[in-house]
Amino acid sequence: MAAFWRCFSFLLFALPVHTASPDKNAILAQLSNSGACCTALNYFLPGKVHFNNITDLGYQSSQLSLWSAQEQSLHPTCIVIPTSTQDVSTAVAILSVAYQTSLKGCQFAVRSGGHTPQAGAANIDGGVTIDLQGMNQVAVSNDQRIVSIGPGNRWGNVYSSLDDLNLAMVGGRVTPVGVGGLMTGGGVSFFSGRYGFACDNIQTFEIVLANGTTTTATRTSNSDLFRALKGGSNNFGIVTRLDAKLFSQTPFWGGTVAQPITNKEAFFDFFSNFTVSKTYDPYAALISDFAWISGVPTIVHNIAYTNGDAIWPPPAFALLDAMPKTATTMRKDRVSSFTNEIAAAASFSTGRNNLLMTLTFTNDRNQAPDFMAEIYNLADATAQELILIVGLVVTMTFQPLPYSIYSKSAATGGNVLGLDRSRDDLINLLFTLSWQLSTDNGRVNGAMENLESSIVSRAKERGLSNEFVYLNYAAEWQDPIQGYGGANVQFLRSVSKRYDPKGVFQKAVPGGFKLGI
Repeated sequence: MAAFWRCFSFLLFALPVHTASPDKNAILAQLSNSGACCTALNYFLPGKVHFNNITDLGYQSSQLSLWSAQEQSLHPTCIVIPTSTQDVSTAVAILSVAYQTSLKGCQFAVRSGGHTPQAGAANIDGGVTIDLQGMNQVAVSNDQRIVSIGPGNRWGNVYSSLDDLNLAMVGGRVTPVGVGGLMTGGGVSFFSGRYGFACDNIQTFEIVLANGTTTTATRTSNSDLFRALKGGSNNFGIVTRLDAKLFSQTPFWGGTVAQPITNKEAFFDFFSNFTVSKTYDPYAALISDFAWISGVPTIVHNIAYTNGDAIWPPPAFALLDAMPKTATTMRKDRVSSFTNEIAAAASFSTGRNNLLMTLTFTNDRNQAPDFMAEIYNLADATAQELILIVGLVVTMTFQPLPYSIYSKSAATGGNVLGLDRSRDDLINLLFTLSWQLSTDNGRVNGAMENLESSIVSRAKERGLSNEFVYLNYAAEWQDPIQGYGGANVQFLRSVSKRYDPKGVFQKAVPGGFKLGI
């Protein structure tokens, strides 16, 4: 019986069954009668539109589920919480007509998990926010080769559904992060060494376009849109379903290893060697954090080795495991256990002021260890400069991005990240900052812009600079889409003009990283 319902639920979500959205005349009539988008939305979507008042629990819950204080500080006039593709289609049709008739207060934002920290990325002041969290289906196909997931899922819900079946997909590594944003921004995974970016493991995107119609994009149908969605973020419509490849996955080794800061030079040498494509172990995944709390630095590595038959430590991690430790949680467990562990370590940041910033540089074995030490010194100086910021935690993270990972996209039709222009082994650098008071936002942002400038300058001097800026980690002032390269930017603009000729998702949806058209 369970197998029957899994099959039935997959068919329910996988087959497009849509009724018609209200036509333009009906929308115009309602907008004319009410003079307000939210009133019109409430007319066509009764019970799914929530208003900015203290008694509307749907509104308050949605606001509080945003990760950062910056996003929570914005107050949309109303929040639409759809539960179906048809609901999204109806909402977009109404908002598109309102945009084209220049009705004020009808700009909108779209969110799934709401984990991008900068104000306006996934929320809006005085407009409409479409909160996709109600669209959280997880349906496994009968042959267990495909999972159909709603964009409002958080990774904890997806993995807990797959773990019991000994299945996994290429997805996020932190339980509360949302599916929609991660997938359309690229997506780095514990399984990227084996299968590449998360977006490159999507078989089908279902998407509501700017005119309210629903379509699907695959490698053979709407193939230009399919490729554009793999890194193009929120520029083309609202993704309402993603069909992703599944694979068998038994429990595997993972956990954290803490080290004294005195081990940093030995680690830098290890990490640079670890990130060489010719010897990169596809089962190995590593997130190495340098964290400053009250200006005092520590090292914590989040480790995964996804071969469930391996004995610890495998050769890829033997040198790291042999280094001095101050604590470890290494164990054999399921995916969700490790995403929960990372989430627990970061849970203090929920509802605080948060910032992400990222860079990429080349892993030249002759220079990379020294350059990482130079970056550490620059970051340490910044942490000391900001030491009086109340509640400040600074985290600097190194992650491997060898050619053997990002080159896998070619076999799936490619993406728009622009990494296909390179054959170098790369290292991703991420800064995550969290602090208590909004009055310190300007000071923190300014310090991090200066730090970025210093690191980029040093990278260029060494010949290690790479223009790739990972969109899912990018700061508000960064421009990740320009880093995809001129050809990809022009391609994305052409796709936007084809599927959204009136520019609804460029102008009426101001949040996120736009295409400059």
